[in-house]
Amino acid sequence: MPRPERFAIDGALLAGPGGDARWNNLGDWHDAADYTQACLALAGLHGEAALLVPGQRVLELACGFGAGIELWRERFGIEHIRALELRRQCVSALRDRLQAEQHIEVYQGRFDAPLPVPLGEQRFDAVLCVDAAYHARSLEAFLAPACQVLADQGRLVFSTLLWAADRTPSWRSALAGHLLRAAGIPPGSLVSDARLRALLQRHGLHDLRFELLTQRVLPGFQRWVSQRHARLPLRLRWSAAWLKIRGTAALCAYLHRHRLVDYVLVSARRV
Repeated sequence: MPRPERFAIDGALLAGPGGDARWNNLGDWHDAADYTQACLALAGLHGEAALLVPGQRVLELACGFGAGIELWRERFGIEHIRALELRRQCVSALRDRLQAEQHIEVYQGRFDAPLPVPLGEQRFDAVLCVDAAYHARSLEAFLAPACQVLADQGRLVFSTLLWAADRTPSWRSALAGHLLRAAGIPPGSLVSDARLRALLQRHGLHDLRFELLTQRVLPGFQRWVSQRHARLPLRLRWSAAWLKIRGTAALCAYLHRHRLVDYVLVSARRV
């Protein structure tokens, strides 16, 4: 997995004035007017796919600065939440903000390695990971710890990139592989639909549901970044933080234009 700083995105630049800088995902742009709404919508799809209801125990992997935690509580009525995040600054900020909360705990660590004690010894009704699984060393490395802590009948829900079913191997797909690695997406984290289904079943998960979100995610993020770019002062347009965001948007546009990958919301249940 890349170094933690590779995941640092300037949320304030992305969200714009009045937006929620805590969010860091590509967003669901189906009905969203801005970045905050799109991020909230994408995370909400995960909660809906997990069939979250009050009283459940929930684990969020790659929780960032905790915007999702707020969503699970306010929209779905979840009180018992555990969260894992690689970046220490996120964990420190969350622990300071949530120190008075008795039913929420935040841990620092990787989601593609054995989970820290005592997190790995607990069991959860739902394990959620919003727009981050493709940063794991491999999808197998992501699934192993996530499935280990799922309770019976528990649901694993995550969004990821898959090689498009109709992708034709070519110089474009080879270039895409190089660009994805440069963006911190290891080769082992990008697989086919059939390969992912086989991996899920190997870990004892069934009731597999794949929702194709490519059209709702990739072009919308690229359009938003273009809009933000036009409004930014010149000094920010050439900042390292903004160039990194523009690079991500350009990659999304390339992958979508040439139909190389699909963006998929995955849900599965342990039986």
